[in-house]
Amino acid sequence: VTTASNSPVIISEVMASNTSTLADPQGEFDDWIELHNVTDHDVDLTGRHLSDEPNNPRKWAFPSGTVIPANGYLLVWADEDGLATPGLHASFKLSASGEDVFLTDTDANNNAILDQVSFGEIPTDLSYQRSGDNADVWVVGPPSPGLANP
Repeated sequence: VTTASNSPVIISEVMASNTSTLADPQGEFDDWIELHNVTDHDVDLTGRHLSDEPNNPRKWAFPSGTVIPANGYLLVWADEDGLATPGLHASFKLSASGEDVFLTDTDANNNAILDQVSFGEIPTDLSYQRSGDNADVWVVGPPSPGLANP
């Protein structure tokens, strides 16, 4: 597995035990992964993937035309609802006891890892997130989907 450098999109926040924080478009309180575009231009995620399995980096592909606006955020529901609409619904759930999440590049770029996070147990209705003060530091705290992390 190769790792890309200087990814325009990073994993910003994960919530693995959502019971009352934020409902998906179907009204269910499901796990979610938040991505953040760290550039000043839109990024098309077509052909890129999310996974929770290191040996299966192509577990869930972003639908064609999925774009994160410049400096914007994108929420992907990790609820095994795959093709549900509206919203983006990955074909896997997160484990509240901890696991890994991978954002991988396109097949043409050898599915290089663009970003990844490993997390341990996360309390219910809290998220694991990059610190707003230092993106290299991860903390457990109140979720901030669609917003800069505190």
